[in-house]
Amino acid sequence: MNNNISDNFVTFEKLNQIIKNKNIIFFGSGLILEKTTKHISLDKVEFIFDNNPNLWGSDFLGKKILNPFDLKKFFKNHIILISTTSFNEVVDQLNKMKFIYGKDFFLCPLLNDRAIITQIDQVKKKILISSGLPSSKEPLKGGGIYEIDFNSKRTNVKKVISGNTYGLIKVKNFFVATDDTNGIIVFDNDYKIIKKSKFKIGTRAHGVSYSEKYNKYYVISSQQDAVVIFDKNLDYERTIFVSEKFKKHKSPQHHCNDIFVNDFSGYISMFSISGNFKHDIFDGGVVEFDLLTNNIIGPVKQNLWMPHNISYHNGSMLVLDSLRGNLLTNNFQIVGSFPGFTRGLDFDGSYYFVGQSRNRNYSKYLGISNNVSLDTSIIIFDPVTKVSKSIFLPNSISEIHSILLL
Repeated sequence: MNNNISDNFVTFEKLNQIIKNKNIIFFGSGLILEKTTKHISLDKVEFIFDNNPNLWGSDFLGKKILNPFDLKKFFKNHIILISTTSFNEVVDQLNKMKFIYGKDFFLCPLLNDRAIITQIDQVKKKILISSGLPSSKEPLKGGGIYEIDFNSKRTNVKKVISGNTYGLIKVKNFFVATDDTNGIIVFDNDYKIIKKSKFKIGTRAHGVSYSEKYNKYYVISSQQDAVVIFDKNLDYERTIFVSEKFKKHKSPQHHCNDIFVNDFSGYISMFSISGNFKHDIFDGGVVEFDLLTNNIIGPVKQNLWMPHNISYHNGSMLVLDSLRGNLLTNNFQIVGSFPGFTRGLDFDGSYYFVGQSRNRNYSKYLGISNNVSLDTSIIIFDPVTKVSKSIFLPNSISEIHSILLL
C-alpha cells in the first residue's frame, strides 16, 4: 500500500457512523467477513465481491458473490469494506478503479493489526550510519561510514569510508561527517572524499550542523567542551566554550556530543550541564547558544541521561535520552522507548529510524529497564501505533552515532 495505513484506520464505532446513511459492499468472502458481521448488521450488507471466479454467483451469508469487474455498477451510496487478508492487492486494484482509500473504501477493523505489520515489513531503505569505533581494514569492522540497504528479504551492509566518524549530515549535494583525525570530511554520492578541514588531533570532532543562514559549519569538540566554527570552505573561524571549566581543568567536564543549529540559535547536547559527569553526576540536557553573539543562553531541556542526536522535524525538537533509551519530541514528551543505548536518529515522515549501540554501561540500567539489549541495530519505529521492527547489524559494528536516510 502506498498510503500510510494507520492514517485511515477505522474502528467499528467509527465505521458504524460512516455507514449510518450508506450500505456496505464487502470485498472478500470468508472468515474475516463472517467475524465482521458480529459488529455490523447484515442488513447493511448488499453485495460481496471476490477475485476468485469459482465463487462468482454463489451465496455467502445469504448474499451474492459478484465479479469485481462490475463493482462500479453497484457502488452508488455504498462504502467498500475490504475483508480479505490479501488487502494489499485489493487496495491496488481499487486505486486503479479510481476509488479513494479513506473515502470510498476502508480496511475491515479486524485487519488493522495485520495491515500495520505488513506495512512495516515492507519498508525498504538505503541509509548511511557513522561509527566512532577504532579504524579497521576489515570490511565489516571498525569505525567509519557504512551504507545499509535493506528490504523485507535481505540486508546489505558495506563500509564506504573508514575512520573514527561521529556526526553525519547532508548539505546540498554533498555529505558531511566529523572525523577524529580531520575534523570535517565532505564526500560525494560515490563516497569520494573531496574536502577536509584542519582540526587539531585529540580534540575529537563529534556532532556537526550547518547553518544555511550564515553558511557556516558548527562542530562539537567533545574533548574541549566547545563548539568549533568553520566557514563554508572549511576554514576555521572561532571556538565557543560552553563554560570556563575546560580552561581550569584542561580536560572536558561536560561531555558535549551533538549539535543542531536553526535560525538564530544553536543547541548542544551534553552529559552534564553542570560539568560534573566525571563525578558520576549525569545531569544531562540540551543547552542553547546564540549564533549572532556566540553567547551561551542556557538549558532548554534538563534531566537527560547521556543525550544525543538533536534534530528538528514538523516544528518540534527531537532528542534521544540515550541511556534511558527514550525518544523525546512534542515538548520533550517520550514518544518511544527502546531497550539499548539509543543513539542515531532520522525520520522519513512516517517512521523514525533509531540506532541501538551495544551498551557499555548496562549496569547503570539496572532498576530502570527489565530488558537491556546488547545488540547493534536500527529500529524502524511507528510513533502512531508504537510498532517497531529491528534491522540487526554485525556484532563487529558495535556502535552507531548517526543515521542518515538516503
